[in-house]
Amino acid sequence: MKKVVFSLSLAGALLVSSIGFVDAQVQSNSSGKQYLFTSEAELSDAMLDSLTVDDFAKAYEMTENDLDYKRMSESEQNKYITSLYVSIVQDKNKQDKITTLRYLPGSYKSLNRLEKKLVQQHPAQAAMVYAASKRANQRTQALYKSGLHNGNGDAFRHTYWNAELATMLGSGVFFNPNYGKAHAKKWTDAHEFGATNQPALERKMDLHNNKVGLNIVTKKMSSRTLERAALKKVKDGACKRISKGKLVKTTGGNRK
Repeated sequence: MKKVVFSLSLAGALLVSSIGFVDAQVQSNSSGKQYLFTSEAELSDAMLDSLTVDDFAKAYEMTENDLDYKRMSESEQNKYITSLYVSIVQDKNKQDKITTLRYLPGSYKSLNRLEKKLVQQHPAQAAMVYAASKRANQRTQALYKSGLHNGNGDAFRHTYWNAELATMLGSGVFFNPNYGKAHAKKWTDAHEFGATNQPALERKMDLHNNKVGLNIVTKKMSSRTLERAALKKVKDGACKRISKGKLVKTTGGNRK
């Protein structure tokens, strides 16, 4: 991983100030690799409103294969990932309109209040949450031609998202599926219970499909294996969709 460098213009300094970034320090690990940590930073609502899911996924991709990052304590990871969020926000074109969060399972334009609270508490986990949601949406778009809202495609997206997320969160030095599933549930529950305008039947459907996805994870599996398992759950009717105002079993339909 390359050393993160901040070049603060006047406009950039004002932006960073507005999102609560106070100070940063460079630290080196035993191999001499340098990391920039925020020594005091707050993930304010203003900052979170400026971060798209692509931005969270970018931060995850910057750390995904870095073994030194994986060896950091959770506190160190949180500080470092926060510095990446600050850098990403600062580097974006401040004149561009913030893009819609396109990759979350379900349509909404911003993180809800419960999700924001979790991001503030667990910034390193947030990068994995929205990287997993991006993957889930991309694979759903690639595999399904319809049924993306309340249909088989929707069920697959939630099932695969939860399976992928639990695997990501459980992948430490030693894989811990129970840890991954417990923390994934916190995030996906926040997505459902923090929504203010979601119909009760849709929430019930999503929570069921989320649980199916979490239960897939009993050991470390590749993304491809998780995808096949989620597809099988949908095809076999283990998941739920909405038809004529009622929850019914999913089928193998709507595939491309």
